[in-house]
Amino acid sequence: MVEPPELLIARLTKASRVERIACEFGALQFRYWAGPKGGETVLLVHGGSGSWLHWVANIEALTQHYQVWAVDLPGLGASDALPAGYTAEDAVAALVAGCRGLKSLQQYHLVAFSWGCAVSSQAALQLGDAVKSLTLIGPASIGDVSRKGGMKPLQRRVPGMSAADLAALHRLNLHHLMISDPAKIDALALKVQVLNTAQARFNSPKFAKNRMVLDAVRQLRQPVQVIYGDQDGPALPDVASKSALFFAENPLVHFELVANCGHWLAFEQPESFHELLNAWILGCVRA
Repeated sequence: MVEPPELLIARLTKASRVERIACEFGALQFRYWAGPKGGETVLLVHGGSGSWLHWVANIEALTQHYQVWAVDLPGLGASDALPAGYTAEDAVAALVAGCRGLKSLQQYHLVAFSWGCAVSSQAALQLGDAVKSLTLIGPASIGDVSRKGGMKPLQRRVPGMSAADLAALHRLNLHHLMISDPAKIDALALKVQVLNTAQARFNSPKFAKNRMVLDAVRQLRQPVQVIYGDQDGPALPDVASKSALFFAENPLVHFELVANCGHWLAFEQPESFHELLNAWILGCVRA
């Protein structure tokens, strides 16, 4: 029997410890789930219009191996919003301040998704040795690359839509943007989408065409892994070609392409994601 989304989210919420770190703009919220004693630490950074719930299909599996932290970026989830006129750099500064202010977070592997990749890669430049490695999943902010013939357009909600119409809209947008296999758009995916978008107060798409990720990758000294699903909506029509962009900046980047998978890779194919991440972190530790 499939567990109702509300019960899974409630269980994960109850199992976590919340820490709110004061920054110049307000507070950044982190959650912690305990893993095995002596295990490596990972910090999960969600994507645009998201929250820690982007990792809802992964947290319990990851706590079998790691101490797990997840952050809500500024203006998203339960973190405070940035003042009007904010920039992408303001979000980076907030994450740096939050990580430095969280005393129980010392050395960790950064694992980021979509918009979180832009913030995390730039933050890693400032956080230095605290970041042991960086995994970027479906990174945005890789320049103004051609999207002709790529992702199908998203639909916008209009006043007066019924609950059924809203559910259909969320399902369609999830398919176009996040999940390539319609069968994977289940009640949990829809619940997370509804909760996340209701709390979103940060417009990340306006920064999607900058080069924050590539500029950071060029300068980073930590090991960097990049993972895309080969049906990643925002990276279509030619996802595989994105490897050349990263290798041009840093030939040591480890690039992985997951077959038959969309943008929200950690949700659509959690087992593939866990295998790649576990192998990556083990390799980094051994090195």
